[in-house]
Amino acid sequence: MSTQQPLAPSLEAFIAAMPKVELHLHLEGAVQPATLLRIAERNRVELPARDVAGVAQLFNYRHFHEFLTVFMVLARSLMRGEDFELLAYELGHQLADQNVRYAEVMVSAFQYFNRGIDLGEVVQGAMAGFARAERERGTRVRLAFDYGRQFGAETAWKVLELAIQNMRYGLVAWSIGGDELNYPPELFAEVFAAARRAGLHLMAHAGEVVGPASVWGAVDVLRCERIGHGIRSIDDPALLAHLRALGVVLDVSPSSNLYTGAVPDMASHPLRRLFDAGVTITLNTDDPTFFKTTLNDEYRLAARVFGFGADDLAQLALNGVRAAFLPADERAALERQFADELARL
Repeated sequence: MSTQQPLAPSLEAFIAAMPKVELHLHLEGAVQPATLLRIAERNRVELPARDVAGVAQLFNYRHFHEFLTVFMVLARSLMRGEDFELLAYELGHQLADQNVRYAEVMVSAFQYFNRGIDLGEVVQGAMAGFARAERERGTRVRLAFDYGRQFGAETAWKVLELAIQNMRYGLVAWSIGGDELNYPPELFAEVFAAARRAGLHLMAHAGEVVGPASVWGAVDVLRCERIGHGIRSIDDPALLAHLRALGVVLDVSPSSNLYTGAVPDMASHPLRRLFDAGVTITLNTDDPTFFKTTLNDEYRLAARVFGFGADDLAQLALNGVRAAFLPADERAALERQFADELARL
């Protein structure tokens, strides 16, 4: 791994101009402080802050537990379809600003289901916002439900039923996140099998704070196509070979892993080692507002800290296209478009 170096102007320009895909991104984690304040005031939700500067300060947390607490305060402010439409519209523009052509965005479905909010209104509101941004800027977005595993498999069935009902509006995937330590993937085997039968694509947060066993379970028991984070896979050479053989993709978010303490420092992050081991990885922001990053920043990080050159960065972008939960013909067309643009750059 190289030491941290300033970027050559040509590589900086390449990163800004290159087409990108983002596949591990939470809608709530992309909210801007001013927008959160506006929505909370509109919905008469009390925040532990009274102005934009105060709300921005909420995102300065000291550890993962504080991060989750702030995330839940944020989610509690969202109540109506128009709230999700506003978040999605703004996120669509943020993605377009970075030359992101396609994205898959997760919604923390249980946070709203548990408060009696209509998940159909959540999905349709968000998709209306993304559709409006797409008309203006061209970036396509699809949705996934991310279920907090700590809320149990029994409730997951109810949320999954609503996910299936909303597939016609642009919901393409089912995922689990949350407490990886105490709720292993195996608890959700039947739920994931039902999601797969319904035609939903499958993801899981795994190998972030728990070791390789969590990834093995997500791949072999849940049969996930993509793993959120998955960085602890580096500890098990047999797992790396298994991921390569099955073509399972790791959606990696380096800044997120640093902020949440999943890695002690950026030099310890296995991004480069995973890439060199031949595992298919994509680059993502996870919760860009919380982790003070953008997708362009993550590409800069890969170049500056891990020595990724233009060809490596282009490979990451193409990995994102190939891993996207799009129909085969649309994915092939997007890949041709990316290949042509990257070759010109």
